[in-house]
Amino acid sequence: MNEIGRLELIRESLVAVVNEMRANVIHSSYSSIIYEGHDFSCALVAGDGRLIAQGLDDNPIHNFAVPYSTAEVVRAFGDDIHEGDIFLHNDPYTGGTHLNDVLMLYPVFHDGRLAMFTATRCHWGDVGGMTPGSLSGRVQEIYQEGLRVVPTRICDRGRMNDAWLSLLFDNMRITRERRGDFNTMLGTSRKAAEHVGRLFARFGGRALLDAIEELIERAENVMRGRIAEIPDGTYHAEGYLDSDGHGAAPLRGRLALTVAGDRIVADFTGSSPQTKGPTNVGPAMAFNAVASIVKSFLDPDTPVNHGSFNPIEIVNPPGGFLNATLPAPCGGMAECRALMCGLVVSALGQALPERRVGDLKGGGNHVYVSGPHRDRDGIFLFYEYPAAGTGATGRTDGNHAVRAFPEGDFNAVQSAEVVEAQSPLRIESHGLREGSCGDGEFRGGLGLRRDVRILGDEASLSVLADKNIIPPFGVAGGVGGAANRFTVIRNGETVEPSPVPGKVGDFGLQAGDVVRMETSGGGGYGDPLARAPDRVRDDVTLGYISPDQAKNRYGVVIDPGGDVDALETEKQRGRLRSSQEYAAVTVSNEPDLDGPRRRIRLPAALARRLDIDSGALVEIATPACGAALRGWAEIADRTDLALSTEALAALGAQAGDAVEIRAVHIGPR
Repeated sequence: MNEIGRLELIRESLVAVVNEMRANVIHSSYSSIIYEGHDFSCALVAGDGRLIAQGLDDNPIHNFAVPYSTAEVVRAFGDDIHEGDIFLHNDPYTGGTHLNDVLMLYPVFHDGRLAMFTATRCHWGDVGGMTPGSLSGRVQEIYQEGLRVVPTRICDRGRMNDAWLSLLFDNMRITRERRGDFNTMLGTSRKAAEHVGRLFARFGGRALLDAIEELIERAENVMRGRIAEIPDGTYHAEGYLDSDGHGAAPLRGRLALTVAGDRIVADFTGSSPQTKGPTNVGPAMAFNAVASIVKSFLDPDTPVNHGSFNPIEIVNPPGGFLNATLPAPCGGMAECRALMCGLVVSALGQALPERRVGDLKGGGNHVYVSGPHRDRDGIFLFYEYPAAGTGATGRTDGNHAVRAFPEGDFNAVQSAEVVEAQSPLRIESHGLREGSCGDGEFRGGLGLRRDVRILGDEASLSVLADKNIIPPFGVAGGVGGAANRFTVIRNGETVEPSPVPGKVGDFGLQAGDVVRMETSGGGGYGDPLARAPDRVRDDVTLGYISPDQAKNRYGVVIDPGGDVDALETEKQRGRLRSSQEYAAVTVSNEPDLDGPRRRIRLPAALARRLDIDSGALVEIATPACGAALRGWAEIADRTDLALSTEALAALGAQAGDAVEIRAVHIGPR
C-alpha cells in the first residue's frame, strides 16, 4: 500500500471509531433530545487538545469548541492525568457552550504516555436552575441556569467519585435520565478507547501518531491554499440580536474579517457589552462560528481536523456579550453563535460574491414545556427545538424547515409519537408556515408552524429564541424572511407569554392551552422582481405563498386557472419597480450610533413615500452587498442619504452607489 492509501486508511479508521461512538450514544441514551434530536457529538482529540477526527453528522456547535475545553483540562491538570481518569466539563467561560451541553473526556494512553482523548458532548435535558430544562429567556445570572462544571476529574485512576456524582445528579430534574445519559457517555468512551488501542496495535503507536500529524498538516495546507485565493483585504459586517430578555435594546455584533495571504483574522471588537440576560456566550464560540463558516465556504469536502483551523486567528475582547465573563448567563449560546455565523457569512459574501447565502433562523429556538407527571420522577419535560427555513443562494432556493449547514445532524423537531408517549401533550398540527420565506430571485425556505396542546391540568412554558423582532436578512438585494414567533392560544385568543418576544420564563399554562411555534423563513437572494414567474406560480400551487403574496411581493399575477397572466404580470412588476425607493449614498461624518442601534437618517420626503416613522426598523440593500444594512429610522431635514464610513463598510458600498431603502417586516407580508 502506498503512503497516500495508508494515510487514507488511518483517517477512515479514526472516523469509524467516532461513527461507532455516535451509534452507541443514539442506541443507549435515555433522553429523547439525544436519541431523537441527536443533540450530541463525538470526537477524537489529541493529547494537547487538537481535533483529530469527527463524523460527518457531528455538530460543529459542539465539536469545534471541544479543543478549547480539552486544552483547559490539560492546562488545569498538566502532568497529573493518568490511565483510568475521566473528566467532565460544561463551563462556558473555559470552553463550554451552555450548561446543558456536558462534555466527557476519556484519556487514552499508549506506552504509558497520554496519546489522545475520546470526547463525547451531550445535551442533558436539565442541569438544574430556576426553570425546568434550565434554559430560560428571563434569567439574570448563570447560577439560575444550572450547575456549572469547571474542568473536573470525576474518576481518578479508575475510582469513580460517587459522592460528587450524587451531588451533581441530585440537583438535576429527572435524575434517572441524567444518570442514564452519563452511563451512556461512559460506556461509549470506554468502547472507543478500546478501538483506539486496537488501532495502535494495528498500525504501530508511533506510526499512528505520526500519521495523525501528517493528516493535520495536509488539512492545514489545503485551507491555507483556499484562503490565499481570496482577495486580500478587510471585510466588515454587523448584525443584531433582539435583546437580552430584560429590555428593548438590541445587542450589536461587529466583525472585521481580514484576509492576509493564507491567514484569516476575525476581529469582533466593538460588539455590545455582556448582558444580564441569557444572550451571552463564552470565549470558545467565536472561534467555533468562524471555523464553521470558513470551513463550509472554502473547504466543505475534505475531512475535518484541527489543521483546517490553524490559519484562523480570533480577536474578541473579554467582557462583551460575544466573550462573556462570570456571572453572565450563557444559555443563549446558540443564538449568539448564529449571529456570529451570520456576520462571517456576510463578510465572506463580500469577498466571494458567488458564495453569498441568505440568513438562517437565528439559533436553537429552545422551547420547554414541563408539568407534573406521576410516572417520570414527578415531572415531564418536553424540549422542542423547531427548525426553520434556510437561506437562498445565487443558484438555489432555500429549504423548508430543516437544519442549516452550520448546525449538524439535529432533527427538525421531535416526532409526534415520542412526544405524546412521554408527556401529557398532543401535537395538534404541524406544517409549513405560509409566506414566511424571504423573497428574492431565489427565495429563502419556509419556516414551520407547530401547535402543541396541553392535556394535563397545569404546565409551564419557557422559551429562549432570537430573531423574533429582527428577522433573518437577505443578500444581494434579497428580502429577509419572517421572524420567529412563540405564542399561546387560550380559548381561541392569542396570548403573548412574555413582554419580550422570544424570551419566556416559566409562563403558566392551563389544560387546553396550545403552544404555537412559528419559525422564521430563510433570507432571499437577489431582486424578487427578477424571480422567474413560473417559479412563483409553482410556489403558489404548492401552497408556499398565496396568490396575493405572489402579486404583491413578486409582481406575478396568477389567473383563475392557476397560470401566470403574462400581461398583468408585466404591468404589476412595473408598478412595484416604480414604488421602490433608491438613493445615492453620501459619506457622513456625524456619529450614527445611538447606543447599540445604528441610526439611519432618512430624508423626510423619502420617509413619507415609504410610510416609515421615526424609530422603525429599516434596511439598505444593494445587489453587491452581503447582508442588508439594518438600522432604526431617524427622520431628518435633509435631501441626501448619508452613511458613516463604518456603515458603508458593513454594507460593502461606496459613496455614490445607488442603494435601495425599505422597511423591515417581522411577519409574512
